[in-house]
Amino acid sequence: MTKAWAPLKDAIDLHIHIAPDTIERYYDSISLAKEAAGKGMRALVLKDQMCPSVHKAILTNLIVPEVEVFGGIVLNHTNGGLNPRSVLVTLKTGGKVIWFPTVDAEYGIQKGKEGHWIQRINKRNSFGYTQEGIKLISNGKCIKEVEEILRIAADYNAIVATGHISPKECLAIVDSNANIGAKILVTHPNLWFEDFTLDVLKSLVQGKAVIEFTFGGLTPRRGRGAPEDIVSAVNSVGYLNCCLSTDVGGIDCCSPPESLRSFAYTLYKCGLTKEKIDYMIKCKTAELLGLG
Repeated sequence: MTKAWAPLKDAIDLHIHIAPDTIERYYDSISLAKEAAGKGMRALVLKDQMCPSVHKAILTNLIVPEVEVFGGIVLNHTNGGLNPRSVLVTLKTGGKVIWFPTVDAEYGIQKGKEGHWIQRINKRNSFGYTQEGIKLISNGKCIKEVEEILRIAADYNAIVATGHISPKECLAIVDSNANIGAKILVTHPNLWFEDFTLDVLKSLVQGKAVIEFTFGGLTPRRGRGAPEDIVSAVNSVGYLNCCLSTDVGGIDCCSPPESLRSFAYTLYKCGLTKEKIDYMIKCKTAELLGLG
């Protein structure tokens, strides 16, 4: 008898938004961890846009030790922006992921003004205040704060995720990182394939970045992206250079573990092999987190 495929067994999701948060979520981090543990998942990474998620992760681990839960910080204005001290505090208290700006990133803000659906998320997280876009480069090069953040992350073996920054900024980061050696994760380029073209993604992979494709961008309120485009991108840059995450947690979608299962089966139906999918949600993710 052929053994049934179990995409969630030992799976790791590097990108989950969960309660408590500034908006209603599917459930809280403890309920998430219990569901994930019950379905055999290995680890979860919690991402909060406006505050660090490290303490949420640590407390969740104490209550549900059967699955490893990690947090980090998104370098939006509410977290200090491009502040190396904020990064150090996060990593010294157990954080695993440093995301460059999302809702306060200049690129993401401009995309919203141009009509991209990300405007809804930008506006919600502005709380009515004017958002000043954060830029990571000057004259085509990373500013000194960015390079210092890369060095700190490398020292702590942490992941540096790109957030909602531009392709040009991502390319500058991998260039600056060449002699630093931090682990670079390109956050959900499938949200803006019109700018993150296959040529851009190939250049980022050549710079030793890992590409993260997410389920959230396929859902009705987040662009209705085509899974076939993700399959094409994975095949173009090579599955060994990619990972799969959900980027969900809202009430308009199923639970994060079930979203990851759905994502795996959707990509399988669109042409990716089970072996490649397993590698991207189990092996590459574990490598990034340093879990072996």
